[in-house]
Amino acid sequence: MSKNSKKKINIMYLSRTSKFTGPENILTDILPKLDNKVFLPTVILPDPKGPFYKRLHQNNVNIIIKNVPFLRVTRNPFLFIWFLLGILVLNINLFFTFKKYKTDIVICNTIQEALFVGVPVRILNRKLIIYFRNILDKSWKKKIRSRFCDIFADAIIGVSEKALCDYTAYTTQKNSGNKIIRVIHDSIDCSKMNKLSSDKNIAKKYRTSPDDLIILNIGNITELKGQLLLLEAINSDKIRNLNIKVLIIGDIYHKSEIEYKKRIIEFIEKNDLINKVYMLGFQKDIKGFLSSGDILVHCPIKDDALPRVVLEAFCFKRIVIGTNIGGIPEMIKDNHNGFLCKVNRDSLADKILYVYNNLEKLDHIKENAFKSAEEDFCLNKQVIDTEKLYRGILKK
Repeated sequence: MSKNSKKKINIMYLSRTSKFTGPENILTDILPKLDNKVFLPTVILPDPKGPFYKRLHQNNVNIIIKNVPFLRVTRNPFLFIWFLLGILVLNINLFFTFKKYKTDIVICNTIQEALFVGVPVRILNRKLIIYFRNILDKSWKKKIRSRFCDIFADAIIGVSEKALCDYTAYTTQKNSGNKIIRVIHDSIDCSKMNKLSSDKNIAKKYRTSPDDLIILNIGNITELKGQLLLLEAINSDKIRNLNIKVLIIGDIYHKSEIEYKKRIIEFIEKNDLINKVYMLGFQKDIKGFLSSGDILVHCPIKDDALPRVVLEAFCFKRIVIGTNIGGIPEMIKDNHNGFLCKVNRDSLADKILYVYNNLEKLDHIKENAFKSAEEDFCLNKQVIDTEKLYRGILKK
């Protein structure tokens, strides 16, 4: 290391995937904007194969490859023991890594990632920041996560007020009094998003009629994201016969979601939606879809902390319909910059029908959406807040 680099704040980010998911997209935006005279970031990845790894490499970000165990619910005691051994081995391994790189701050996006670093962080007296980017579905899970944070974390950052409640509602003043606890909303750079791909009208080939309404659904194929809820709404008597095309963009993140994907395909075939619903799989660049589709429907059936895809749609002045759960109401104000619906088929169908009938009258919604992305969820503000967090935690 050079003399200057030793004076920098060394930050270690841990990621369980080299693919692009929400946290990886956010990190890709933030790292180039950090003050490189002050901060020296390094990212730990499980392999050098995915697009996230390639992007980091292109941006000359330091990368360390570590075999990170992937936790899934299992009733097999041998698999669970094997996972626990993996945690122990990785904690020992990372102890020497943090020591070698003189790491000052370690950052995790999930509690599973934090399991791998808790012990070495405490032994070496480093600072640990745990982001709450997801909202757990069971009280016992929330309690366990909060207890872990009470013991190991120096800062707990919620990406939304709703996400942070997963910690604040399950801790005490005694356990959390010395910690940094705050919300830093994930944000977006609209100017960057609007640098379109070469194919600016990808949705054109799916319009068989000028009256077609192109609905986008973008995200991992997983039950949480509610793709089946959207299809049930499209198949309802209220809107089934309208000129609507649905483009489902994304694929499964883990093999445990294969069955859910099969259920989606079976629903499409059983209800004769083959010429109405298109499953397009993972798309490297979604800008062309966002610039040429009509509306985005993001309808998770369980709490979603702060879905980035909503902000991406805002940047392109797209109408967004979202379910009224998780952090989505912190992004979408109903009838102002988008529309909120209940988590049921009829409520979603009603909102789609309203937009279908009034699309040409909703320019004010589109403008408000763009304004929200530029002002309320500005990436530069997130970077400033993040740098303040990094500096502040080292003073505690």
